[in-house]
Amino acid sequence: MNLLTQHISASDIKSLEHKIQRFQKEETFKLSHQYQFNSLTTRELEIVNLLVKDLNNSEIAQKLFISRLTVEQHRKNINRKLNVRTPFQLFRYALAFDLV
Repeated sequence: MNLLTQHISASDIKSLEHKIQRFQKEETFKLSHQYQFNSLTTRELEIVNLLVKDLNNSEIAQKLFISRLTVEQHRKNINRKLNVRTPFQLFRYALAFDLV
């Protein structure tokens, strides 16, 4: 049976519509936040990558060979530049900009 003759259920169509809507929202977010994301330094991007992998400040400091206080300062800068206040908001950036 080829793809054209297969039966597509209503639930399959709803699922596909939901995925398309989610993709559209993510792309809209990405386009409207590109400037903020581009303002991050290379080091800040490294830290975002490690944060979304659930590493804490001390673990990030060890991994990057910097002090915990330096990590905290980078995190403050990241939060300010991206205007994020929660881990979920930061994760949304990471998803939109393919960091995860």
